[in-house]
Amino acid sequence: MADASPEPKKNRRSMASSLAGSSASTFGSGVAIVSDSHQHGVLLAGMVKATLGHAPAVLAYDHADDLIALQPDLVILVADAEGRWRTTAREFGDEFDMALAAEAPTVEDATDAMRRGLVDLFVLDGPQRTLARNVTDLVRRTSPADDNASSQPLALVPADMSDAQNGDMDLVTVRAEFGGLARLELDVESLLRTTLEYVLHKIGPTNAAVFLPTSGQDFTLGAYVNYDCPRDCVDVLLDHVAASVAPAIEADPNMRLHRGEEALDNLMGEHAAWLTGCEAVTFAAEHEGEMLAAVALFRDDRDPFGVRTMQRLGVISELLAQQLARIIRVHHRHVPIDQWGSSEEHGEDPPMAA
Repeated sequence: MADASPEPKKNRRSMASSLAGSSASTFGSGVAIVSDSHQHGVLLAGMVKATLGHAPAVLAYDHADDLIALQPDLVILVADAEGRWRTTAREFGDEFDMALAAEAPTVEDATDAMRRGLVDLFVLDGPQRTLARNVTDLVRRTSPADDNASSQPLALVPADMSDAQNGDMDLVTVRAEFGGLARLELDVESLLRTTLEYVLHKIGPTNAAVFLPTSGQDFTLGAYVNYDCPRDCVDVLLDHVAASVAPAIEADPNMRLHRGEEALDNLMGEHAAWLTGCEAVTFAAEHEGEMLAAVALFRDDRDPFGVRTMQRLGVISELLAQQLARIIRVHHRHVPIDQWGSSEEHGEDPPMAA
C-alpha cells in the first residue's frame, strides 16, 4: 500500500534543486507573489509588471508548492493573519530570495523576517509611490540581468522601518507601537492626545504643545501637556508659544534642539524669559511638503533631551503626519484644509493629554 503522507521537506528541496538547472527555458525567471489577499496581490503584481514588462505569477498560500516549478528570482510574501508566510519562508527561504509585504509590520514580523533571511520588508499601508519605488528597486536588485545584484540581509525600506537596517530595534519598536496606536485614531483631537501620551511614555515627563495651522497666518492650540508650569501661567505661556514658536517651526520645520539662553532668545524673542532654565525641541509634522502640525516640547535643562529622544521623536513625527493626512482625506474631504483647525472642529478648549 502506497504511503499517502506528504513528501518530506528535504525531498521537496532536492526537487527544487534538480529543477533549477533544467526548467529555466520552460518556466522562465521573474517574480512570484504569494498572497491570500486578492487586493494586495493585484497591487503588487501591477508594480512588478510596470518594472519587468510582464506580469508575475500570483499564488495563494495553498499553492505555494508551485514555487518549485516556477523557480522565480524573487518571491514576495504578503503577510496573512494566520502567519502562513512564516511557514512558506521557512520551507523555501533557502531556495529563493524572499521579501515580506505587510499592512502594518510588527516588531515580531521584522524580527522573524530577519531570522529567516528575507531580503526586504514593505509596508502596504502607506504611500503607494513609496511602495512602488521600493518594489521596483528590489526587483531590479534581484534580477539576473543586473550583474551587480546580490542578496543582502533584511534591509527595511527607508520610508518604512529603516531603523532596523542598523539593528536599532528600539526605533522599530517605537514605529510599531505608535504606528498601531495612531492608526486607531480617526479624529484630530484623539490623535493629538494619543500622540502626547505616547511621547510622555517614551521620553519621560515634559511640557508639550501641538499647534495646528488656521486659514490665516495664525495657529490654534490642538493639544498640550503641562508637566511643571504653574497652572495660573499656562494659558499665557501657550499664547506666547503660539505667537512666536509655531511660526518659527513653520519657517524651519526640521527637528531642532534649542539649548542655552541664546538659542531660546532666537526661538522666542521677547518671550524667552518664560523658558529660563529650560531647553526646547521643536519640529513640524509634514506630509508631502505641507505642514500639518507644529510641535514644541520643553523641560528643565537639568533633564536634557538626548540623542535617543530626538531619534524617537523623529519616528513619531513622521507617523503623526501620515495619520493627520489620512484623517484629512477621510473625514474632511469636503472641508478646505485651511479650515480643519477652526473652532467649530476642535471646540473651545484643546484637549490635555495628561
